[in-house]
Amino acid sequence: MTENHSTYILKVRNISVYTNLEVILKARTTNEEACKEVTRVMESDDLFQGYEWKIEGCTAGGIHDFNDRLRADILERLEQEEPEDSIFWNGSKIQFELNVAHVPVNTTLEVPLKSKSKDEAVREIEAMCSGGNLFEGYEWKIEGCPDGGINEFSDELKKEIVSRLGQESKIEDCIEIQSTT
Repeated sequence: MTENHSTYILKVRNISVYTNLEVILKARTTNEEACKEVTRVMESDDLFQGYEWKIEGCTAGGIHDFNDRLRADILERLEQEEPEDSIFWNGSKIQFELNVAHVPVNTTLEVPLKSKSKDEAVREIEAMCSGGNLFEGYEWKIEGCPDGGINEFSDELKKEIVSRLGQESKIEDCIEIQSTT
């Protein structure tokens, strides 16, 4: 007989993290056609219109704000490289994808906690924040991204996580229970 266990997960919402983005292009035939499409997208007024941008590897997208700042960051990264360096053929899906590396994105982070109760989880989070050991022994990832998705675990990110958690009226609201069997 399998025993049910509960895992507590800390979710930190609306936080900026460096990650990689991807978008499926409409070009289907040649790399040259895909490069021309990327150039048109870069020159358009709204590079998000008509395209489903998402964090690389995330099934649900993961991007909270499609704003002018994100647009500028994407364009800055694309302008640093030749279009063909960011375009990849996905043979299994028969499509071209544009990948943009190391862009700050507003998203939700999550991390499984070690605690066995909600009260323990609150104390664990408080200890993580006050001790500065947010990343030691913990596997942080972007919500909905099985491969993690975070490019940079910096002191700046630690400060932003602690600040964001400090803005919550109740830390309990950031804890979710995930049942496993």
